[in-house]
Amino acid sequence: MQLHEEIQQHLVRLAPGLQAEVLDFVLFLEQKQQQSLPNAVTTEEDALKIHQQLMDQYADAFTKLAQ
Repeated sequence: MQLHEEIQQHLVRLAPGLQAEVLDFVLFLEQKQQQSLPNAVTTEEDALKIHQQLMDQYADAFTKLAQ
């Protein structure tokens, strides 16, 4: 059984008022996810900069270890 099917089975057993609360919470989570997505999107240029910074940090760490 898939997760959404299991959730649906539990949801059907709840009173209508509680089902409405579940829906409100799901809508809240969707809104929260949409707000965080623009911040999570990284351009290729930004990803390359992050990669370069990490490579520099690794190089520094290995240099210190070699001393």
